[in-house]
Amino acid sequence: MISPSELFLALLVQISSMLQPQNTAGVTSHDVIVVGAGSAGLHAAKTLKKLGYDVLILEASGRIGGRVKSATLGDMRVELGAEEHYLATGGNPIWGAMNEKYGEQIYVRPYRGLSAYSMDGGAGTCWSSRAAHNPCSNDPDVGRVDEFWDWYWIPEWHQNPDTNLADEVFAEYGVGPSHRAYHLYDAGIAGGSFATNLDKLGARSLALESNEWTLSDTTLVLADKDLGYADALNDLWWEDVSSSTDLLLNTPVKSVDTNGNDVLVIDANGDKHLARQVIITVSVGVLQAGVIEFRPDLPASTTDAFGQIGFDSGMKIALSFSNAWWETEGEPLAWLVTEGVAGACWVPSDYKVRSTSHILMCYPMGKNSRQLTALGAEGGEQAIVAAVLEDLNQTFPAISGAASEFYVDALVQDWGADPYTRGAYSYPTKETIQTIKTDTARLRLRAPVAGKRIFFAGEATHPTHPATVVGAIHEGERAALEVHATNGSPGNAPVQSAPNFRP
Repeated sequence: MISPSELFLALLVQISSMLQPQNTAGVTSHDVIVVGAGSAGLHAAKTLKKLGYDVLILEASGRIGGRVKSATLGDMRVELGAEEHYLATGGNPIWGAMNEKYGEQIYVRPYRGLSAYSMDGGAGTCWSSRAAHNPCSNDPDVGRVDEFWDWYWIPEWHQNPDTNLADEVFAEYGVGPSHRAYHLYDAGIAGGSFATNLDKLGARSLALESNEWTLSDTTLVLADKDLGYADALNDLWWEDVSSSTDLLLNTPVKSVDTNGNDVLVIDANGDKHLARQVIITVSVGVLQAGVIEFRPDLPASTTDAFGQIGFDSGMKIALSFSNAWWETEGEPLAWLVTEGVAGACWVPSDYKVRSTSHILMCYPMGKNSRQLTALGAEGGEQAIVAAVLEDLNQTFPAISGAASEFYVDALVQDWGADPYTRGAYSYPTKETIQTIKTDTARLRLRAPVAGKRIFFAGEATHPTHPATVVGAIHEGERAALEVHATNGSPGNAPVQSAPNFRP
């Protein structure tokens, strides 16, 4: 039988334990927290681990890789996210690592064959071959588009910081939204290269930023039909990072609190994570949406910076067919621009070694993407695919209905509707760049805040090659080294104490 004194002592112990901080599974402490397990976040963690830091990665989705995502369609791997590779320029670490592991034969040139441009509801669809039934050289509106590539990147020809590229295309070429060739600039160029619409690109910002590009102008892709970009990066780095680092998937971050001495991150599950510093690598779209609450509020210099960087809706839609019905001119198709929701398309199966599939990859960006997202909200992915097939049917009226007739299967990746990306990749708006190298939104977003406890990294913070995996990797490493310069003391995680754990 328990005596009254023993009972009283037991109650005192119980009350005392309730007043002490609890080391439960819902509370963690690390040197550094990395928010986001895309290329920037994973490379930041890789760099910090090498320096001896105890790192926690919090990833909102159920997988690593971010906007690098590979999947299988037909007999080959297709890229539902980043796809292009660059030569060994600009300090590109991927090039050397890929060549060392897989050999130089792993890379090939993409976009092989003819280009086709849908015109006049498909009735005037033309081809880049003079031997074609309807060569584009016979259409001056199509031929003039080639001049764009020698014009858009010259800063001296884009002096007004307050005009968008649509304004200047109209002034230079007389092509506006009602013009028959507008889609060639809007979907084919703004969408195909910059993942947005023509009227959202800042003309001078784009020219200034293009002049700072440090990666190669030549792009390559993976030749092995069984190897995707995500597979390769996983083999090179990410498997090692994810297996040797504390990584929580399906863990969206709800808030980042720096009111105390350390950083307190609370996830959507209510679990709490302490660290000396945090590196935020989520997309600009997520930052702009205010998904993560910062306590106290981020400074205006930071919110203005990510608000001045463009980030638009975007999709990749891979379509498998039983044959290459689009080869109406007897040659492969390198590049297609439609007048409808498909936007720009190409044929990745043509450069995958030993692939017998017939895959058309379409790239609806900006308005096209949002239109398809709306269709998908009502009819699911089948409605999205049906709309793209109908657009392709109309693009080639001489073989009316061929896209639908020979369609087999599809994969749809809607980056704009994904709550953890909210878009494709960053682009320069009118406000992104004021003075190159000194006054850019990308550089301002780089600046650490909260007494150098919050750092930002990702493709959108790279000033010379944004919108690339290489840029994301460089930025992850840059932020990690800045954390190290600030922290300098691996193995010194915060001690869990009651004041840190405010609701």
